[in-house]
Amino acid sequence: MLHIIKKSPYESSALKDAVNYIGQNDDVVLLVEDGVYAVKKGGKFEELLKNLAQKNSVFCLLADIKARGIQESEIVENIKVIDYKGFVEKVVEHNPMTWS
Repeated sequence: MLHIIKKSPYESSALKDAVNYIGQNDDVVLLVEDGVYAVKKGGKFEELLKNLAQKNSVFCLLADIKARGIQESEIVENIKVIDYKGFVEKVVEHNPMTWS
């Protein structure tokens, strides 16, 4: 399953709710829109994402990190950056579920 997180983790429980639901090794997480605020090194959600990325594939959308002024060098390790083509590929490969 592809878990798409759209809301900022600083304003919504969507990320935490998804993490509690996500299975191991079979689920993929994609952070888009304001959800990408979670990926910044040194942020409140760094440890949560590091732990998640040890068991699951975690991605963030390039256009959204750029739009929010986040540099790729500022992203938590093991979080992969994908473009729109990659986003579409993930949706086609997995059954998507959006968390808001």
